[in-house]
Amino acid sequence: MTPDFPFSYGEFYGAYSERQKAQGAAYYQALGIAIEDFDERQSAIRKNLEFFGAPHVCLLFMPEFHSVRIAGDVGMYGQTFLLALAAHGLGGVPQTLLGFFADTAREVLGIDPAMKMLFGISFGYPDTTSAASRYRIEKAPVDETVTFHQ
Repeated sequence: MTPDFPFSYGEFYGAYSERQKAQGAAYYQALGIAIEDFDERQSAIRKNLEFFGAPHVCLLFMPEFHSVRIAGDVGMYGQTFLLALAAHGLGGVPQTLLGFFADTAREVLGIDPAMKMLFGISFGYPDTTSAASRYRIEKAPVDETVTFHQ
């Protein structure tokens, strides 16, 4: 594992930590995997590295100088890419885990080491019969996440 950017579940706090834990539990439940079934959870995690069976992956990199503004631009690009996929009947899965293998991606694809990988998006025609495809992350209400000023 060679992530270009640090990641730790310990960085989540308060409501963010609670939501992250609830999302993880709900995802495994939707897949029919008991939380105590370590082997099955590991198998589910490995599917990330197989792009969840998708035939394509888009890996999103940014220049080495770590600007939150550039990272925001890459995130907006990723969201726009996901929306474009959906508009054409395709599906995509954003995957932060792919960013944990940045050196491997750069080596295999011949990408300049100055480019740092944020995440990937696996994509193709969705398998609407899979439990993972039907799973939806519960969202917090807008009034809990946005402050409106008048």
